[in-house]
Amino acid sequence: MKKFLCAILVVSCLVSGAFAADWPTKPITLICGYGAGGSSDLGCRYLAAALEKQLGVPVVVENRPGSGSWVAWNRFLHNTPADGYTFALVNLSAIFGHYDESNPRKETIDDFVLLANQAIDYQVIAIRPDETRFTDYKSLLEYAKTHELLVAAASTGITSGEASVAKMMEKVHGAKVVVVPVSGASETNTMFISGNVDFLIANVGDVILNPENYKNVVVFAPKRVAQLPDVPTEVELGLGNYLSFSARGYAYMKGVAPEIVEKMTAALSAAIVDPECVENMNKMGVNVELYSGKEYSDLLHSQLKQRLDTWDVKE
Repeated sequence: MKKFLCAILVVSCLVSGAFAADWPTKPITLICGYGAGGSSDLGCRYLAAALEKQLGVPVVVENRPGSGSWVAWNRFLHNTPADGYTFALVNLSAIFGHYDESNPRKETIDDFVLLANQAIDYQVIAIRPDETRFTDYKSLLEYAKTHELLVAAASTGITSGEASVAKMMEKVHGAKVVVVPVSGASETNTMFISGNVDFLIANVGDVILNPENYKNVVVFAPKRVAQLPDVPTEVELGLGNYLSFSARGYAYMKGVAPEIVEKMTAALSAAIVDPECVENMNKMGVNVELYSGKEYSDLLHSQLKQRLDTWDVKE
């Protein structure tokens, strides 16, 4: 009986190995948990076109919007074959969802097999060009120690980069910042421009399209970003070392053959830095920063640790 079971195992491994060696032989699906036409969707489509060159098969983007991408991720993780022919866009919401007090998810970052990161969009603080109460990041922090300031964000907890920056300002600098919940980035910008909030926390990509509306005073990046070369970092100003960004990358679900994971990681890494793909991403104001394998995992885990520390949440 043992010999029979061993024979079955050997045959199974040989079949799996042959399958992985031949992969891919048919179209691949890229799941995007956001609607068509948005920056996440466009990034997926630029990537898909470049990936087709690497793999020699069609790569089809399938939009499954809803619940901040969790509609897509739940189906992807629990109801999709782990055969290497479906992968998904993942962002920081995938790793913070487990810690969301309002709607905690059972899934964690460990439920995804991380492949490669495509884009990082760092966060900035902007004030209105005609603002007189404060003129730079340092004076804003000083003013906020004695005056309550309003800022808008799509959510008010750990899942929000904007709310987390506000929490850091309160915790580290003693600033009095009240977060006003809104529906999304467009409403955040509208409230800022109309003067209904005191300053703006946003991604670089949100402030470069109409620069006349913003006086950017700090970027939460390790060094100045190309799109805003005149804006200093918090580190540079000597006011802290907080890093905050949106990260978009790609992942498999558990169970995909290691040989396929390795092949897909290599193909994605080449596609992400494809010149045409990079040019299209830059036009959207998004920094292309390739991380793969352990580097990618370390990047996300470092942001998770910082966010948990900021909110005093135990992992």
